[in-house]
Amino acid sequence: MNNWLPMDSEQSALQTKTILELLGNEPLDIIDVGCGDGRLLIPMAVAGHTVIGIDCDPGAISSAAAHCAETNVDAELIDGSLFDVLPLSQPVDAIVCCGQTFMLLHDVDEAVKALKLFKQSLRPNGLVILDDIPGDLWLEVAEGNWANGVNSESTLQLVWAKNDAVFAIREGDLVDAEGWELTEKDTPLRLWTMGALRLAAQLAELSAPVVPVTGAILVMRAVE
Repeated sequence: MNNWLPMDSEQSALQTKTILELLGNEPLDIIDVGCGDGRLLIPMAVAGHTVIGIDCDPGAISSAAAHCAETNVDAELIDGSLFDVLPLSQPVDAIVCCGQTFMLLHDVDEAVKALKLFKQSLRPNGLVILDDIPGDLWLEVAEGNWANGVNSESTLQLVWAKNDAVFAIREGDLVDAEGWELTEKDTPLRLWTMGALRLAAQLAELSAPVVPVTGAILVMRAVE
């Protein structure tokens, strides 16, 4: 992560610990959406859970495969979009979508579609586990740290949409101190509020999100 969208080692450790405690000691079937290099997939597998990792970045899947090999973890890894892969043939007990992956679903309709696919992929009362985006990142906005701007080294730029809680982070050659409109070169991210997540969960027929540990995760359930 870069300086404006951080997840340092301490926060990552807290998130991992919170997820493992929530999952409990009984072996579960889990899908890790946006598994990246296996940051959460490997600890969950080591804890005895059966984990399937999905990522649309082939490089991430390759990195996860290498880390799994290094740690003797046996996990199925799927290179593809969640919209193409889910639901799987068999339901699971939990879906983890962390590492700020859900922020990439900046289009609200797509985000609701993703949550509906999560619901379809879960057993009754199954878990959807996301980053605590409101508790973690909205504080940065409230404290004035995330205004439009370029850092002092001119290596990072934060650009907000004019009329929505959507922004992009530009790095390196993409920094344009004269350009303050989102363009097709940008990767839009949605800074989800708790209210927006509640509404999205309701539309997907999931329970309202709850936060067991602020700044670590929020949890929805596949209610009947």
